[in-house]
Amino acid sequence: MHKQRMRYMDNLKVMLTCLVVAHHAGQAYGPSGGVWVVKEADALPWLRIFFYVNASFMMGLYFFISGYFMVVSLEKKTTGRFIKDRLKRLGIPLLFFTFLVFLPFNYVVSGGEGNIFFVLADTYLHQPPLATGHLWFIASLLLYTFLYLAIRRMVRPVPARGFIFRPYYIAVYIFLLGLVTVFVRSYYPIDQWRTWLIPLEIAHVPQYLSLFLLGILFNQFCWLEQLKLRYGFLVLIITAAIPVLPGTDLLDTTWIASFEESGLCVGLSIILLVIFRNYYNQESAITLSFSQNSYGIYLFHLLIVIALQQLLVNWPAAAEFKFPLVVVLGVFVSFMLSRLLRKIPLVRRII
Repeated sequence: MHKQRMRYMDNLKVMLTCLVVAHHAGQAYGPSGGVWVVKEADALPWLRIFFYVNASFMMGLYFFISGYFMVVSLEKKTTGRFIKDRLKRLGIPLLFFTFLVFLPFNYVVSGGEGNIFFVLADTYLHQPPLATGHLWFIASLLLYTFLYLAIRRMVRPVPARGFIFRPYYIAVYIFLLGLVTVFVRSYYPIDQWRTWLIPLEIAHVPQYLSLFLLGILFNQFCWLEQLKLRYGFLVLIITAAIPVLPGTDLLDTTWIASFEESGLCVGLSIILLVIFRNYYNQESAITLSFSQNSYGIYLFHLLIVIALQQLLVNWPAAAEFKFPLVVVLGVFVSFMLSRLLRKIPLVRRII
């Protein structure tokens, strides 16, 4: 069962990695709301919708898949071996990019004056996204992993038999996620980062952490096979109706936005999981190669995307052309770089 699932889950992870590249590629060409190095004067307003939909589910589903696969890895290893492998696979890239890539980059951008370690402390404490860049995901994954291992030591495992997936679980989860998100975002709006041991965008922590833990539960109880496409479409239809439901005009926009995002996340995630399970559960030489290099693409793509955006910034082509070009080249160059580096045995053992 796991082998079958892993084929389509691997394919889905490749698609999500390409979406991450596209999300970062769009930062130079649309109203992202965040901080970015390169900005085009010719902006694409419609990218706001792409950013919103993408951000509503992309990383949450990534955490779900990570939690799901973590169980598979734990079943094959002792806890000590699992921790060692996790630190090697996640910890080494995190330290490498933090100290040898982003620290020098931030130091040069800040003017290259003063103690470089003061720059590190300042970015880590006051500008968290700059300290680790896109590897905030890796840092969060490490933290969530150790949190799960701690819970696992304190709580006896529940037998998988007898726990049949019920469709109302979806409604309960969306409702609870929406409530917690409203509460959190009343203190920490979207795009507001804090360093709580690691850099975190607090507004999305309820979604990311809960989906990571749900990925573990879905693996343990074999619930993926019980998901149906209609569940996802029903969730999206109800989500689309949220703004016009009676009484919503009396609610703060944070309430509506939080429940909309929760519904979008769950609905799109279910639809993608079922579609990939039913139609993309095959393995070819190309999909296998992309799957093996998806982690490498994620690690290397950011600098490549920024370099491509900078190269094209003075080119008098329309942003409508530059954006897809950066996406395609960003994925391709990152893939080729990962493929090349993974020929080195030491690198292949890490990524």
